[in-house]
Amino acid sequence: MCGICGIIDLQQQLPPQERQQRVQRMNEALWHRGPDEAGHFDDAYCHLAMRRLSIIDLAGGQQPQFSESGQIGVFQNGEIYNYQELRSELIDQGLRFQTQSDTEVLAQLYQAYGLQMLPRLKGMFSLCLFDRQQQKFILARDRFGEKPLYYHWHNGLLSYSSEIKSLLENPALPRRLNPEALPYYLRTSLVPEPITLLQGIQSLPPGHYLELAPGQFTIKPYFRPRYTVNPAIRSEAEAIELVRPHLLKAVQRQRVSDVPIGAFLSGGIDSSTVVALLQQQSDRPIKTFNVRFEDQAYDESPIARRVAEHCGTDHHEIVVPNYDFSEDIFWTIIDHVGLPFRDSSAIPSFLITQAIRKEVKVALSGDGGDELFGGYALFQWYQRIRALQQRVAEPVLRAAHWGLQLAQRTPGLSGVSKLRQLGRGVGTSLEAWDEIPIALNEMFSYEAISKLLGTKDQRPDLTLLKTYPEEAQGWSPLRKIMHYRMVHTLPANMLIKVDRMSMANSLEVRAPFLDPDLFEVSAQLPDEWLIHKGAGKYLIRKIMEKDLPQEVFTHPKTGFSIPLYNYQNKAFKKLARRLLFDENPLPDLFPKPQLEAIYHRGINTRQDTAQISVFQSAHQLWMMMQLLGWAERFKVEHH
Repeated sequence: MCGICGIIDLQQQLPPQERQQRVQRMNEALWHRGPDEAGHFDDAYCHLAMRRLSIIDLAGGQQPQFSESGQIGVFQNGEIYNYQELRSELIDQGLRFQTQSDTEVLAQLYQAYGLQMLPRLKGMFSLCLFDRQQQKFILARDRFGEKPLYYHWHNGLLSYSSEIKSLLENPALPRRLNPEALPYYLRTSLVPEPITLLQGIQSLPPGHYLELAPGQFTIKPYFRPRYTVNPAIRSEAEAIELVRPHLLKAVQRQRVSDVPIGAFLSGGIDSSTVVALLQQQSDRPIKTFNVRFEDQAYDESPIARRVAEHCGTDHHEIVVPNYDFSEDIFWTIIDHVGLPFRDSSAIPSFLITQAIRKEVKVALSGDGGDELFGGYALFQWYQRIRALQQRVAEPVLRAAHWGLQLAQRTPGLSGVSKLRQLGRGVGTSLEAWDEIPIALNEMFSYEAISKLLGTKDQRPDLTLLKTYPEEAQGWSPLRKIMHYRMVHTLPANMLIKVDRMSMANSLEVRAPFLDPDLFEVSAQLPDEWLIHKGAGKYLIRKIMEKDLPQEVFTHPKTGFSIPLYNYQNKAFKKLARRLLFDENPLPDLFPKPQLEAIYHRGINTRQDTAQISVFQSAHQLWMMMQLLGWAERFKVEHH
């Protein structure tokens, strides 16, 4: 686990010393991702670097690693879980190895197979391969975007890094707000790859590679998620027989480590599944970790404790004292994400990984289980809305929407949350199918965005959120919304949070549910084995029903978050007013009356109304604070 960065200068525009100094600063900014050691490589055309968190081959895994011929070199951030299988295959072909490192396997594999190596990798990674003879460079990223890779390409000069803050240590890079990205941020709080909120700075999309050589700059996919029902799966037993071996293998692969590993244990189905299978494959009790806040409304720690006892783990309960907002955590999130980040669960994520790092260097998580096996309530919402579209004529829906809007504005009505949800559901049913996922992730309405950006009710172009393969027309509604979540929400939210907050504390987090083979078999399942009689992750429940206590399956699903509105203390309000009004770093971006409305709604809304939920009002304010705090921290210009 590492951080990588570099400058590739095929036209030799920069003096070598200047190139070296820039990369040195970039690499120093990645220290937290790899505090164990640094690695560098330079020649006439590049200066490349990395920071290493030693996990595999502690003594011999320094980077860069080279192929046996010395022609191919590699820097890697991440882990290749099937590297031992690949290494054995290459040895059978006559290749010799100097280390036990998975990074050396990458160099030898590219020497043998070229770019055809990428689909063979099962791991989480971003990497830089370089061919010393042909002056060719390959940047690549794992299938689902577990590991980040940002870059800037201009006038033949490529700069790249694992983090935005590191990339911006290159003083030549612009710091201008990207107007194309802003509507995406306001609408859903997420900016879809490859664009970012910084003009000219891109994120290499998951499952893609970038190839750079004299006269060549190309970006192509080597993987895209696809869903094709396997007609051979005719029963629940056949579905279990298909999936269970791959689930076991995914956990087994991710055990590979030369340092002790542990596991998150929230008490939910996903983390409990990983823990149970990991313990079954271990000859000693594994360390498991459950963390809760003292004032947490719903405490899952008794269920986690029950799972730990059932599985026989070495369980650790970490109680975080009642969190009181301070500016430190706000700036910590911005510094490590490098971009505005709406998800306030980054706060407990940082505190938890900070505590776990004191015990282990690697921890397995249940991330990805919902995306592969249909766990989110959002998926069922989408299905209901699509069914409503098909069963009710549009004029009737429009009339119902008008009536509900009128009712939402009527004071004193009971059941305001249900009224709001019903109004949103009917309103969303009036949208095109590819707009529905966007609407279901709404943070600001199109009307509100129009007022903020002064676009006179014109809808912004959100094309990047509507990119589906041609065969998606034949997918079920469930698979369409799962694709949206997999391609957009997972890499731009969940995996950013996990990577940045854990690496801020030099902790490696692995997600067995995102194993490529496990995804491929999950993509073959009929809908009925994903969501069955209103229960999400039905097949995982059936696979694990004999391995876990029943409480895991019967308690309600809870998200990992904090009630942000409870932490709006004096420090919070002071920071909000300073950023939005007193010292706004982008004073011409939004009209002051709109900011005033967002501030007062975010601070004063203490219970759901027929128009807005407490969550949405608090997080709209948090989004503005993050955006303006980021602009201040990174000196981002508007024009």
